[in-house]
Amino acid sequence: MPGLSVGTVMPTFILAHVHDEAECRVVYAAWRGYDSPLRGLAAMVSCASGDHRMYWTVDADSAHEALRQLPPYLAERTHASEVRKVAIR
Repeated sequence: MPGLSVGTVMPTFILAHVHDEAECRVVYAAWRGYDSPLRGLAAMVSCASGDHRMYWTVDADSAHEALRQLPPYLAERTHASEVRKVAIR
């Protein structure tokens, strides 16, 4: 993998997308015809509760590469945060 040295773990990102109720159908339709490793996988979604947020956890070399896993319409409206697991003691 480019940019990673041996023994390096690929970064993990949380992709957080927010949209209005009026955009809901457009957001789901954006996946049609878009080839993505996320397609067909479950996402954490709050649309049914009226909050209209979507979250994915992805591994990628960079935030840019993480966002490329989303259709352009979503990627332009999504924030990518690099995250790590930390034990809370």
